[in-house]
Amino acid sequence: MPLLPYLFGAGLAVSVAMTGVVFFAIGSAKSRWSLAPWWRSGAETLAIGLAAAGLAYGIGWALKQVVGEVGV
Repeated sequence: MPLLPYLFGAGLAVSVAMTGVVFFAIGSAKSRWSLAPWWRSGAETLAIGLAAAGLAYGIGWALKQVVGEVGV
């Protein structure tokens, strides 16, 4: 899902928004098997997913600063 917007020329903001919607939807669906309300389960999954994505982005950015651009 995060790469789908780039196929249509959209940028990072659209990718983050679409991924956030998917995280929330997955969390909401997860509430069917848990005792938490749908909105709390969705918000929890959204927060965990966006934190993981932000951490991965930050690590990639830091590695780029240390290693530099690698020729493609």
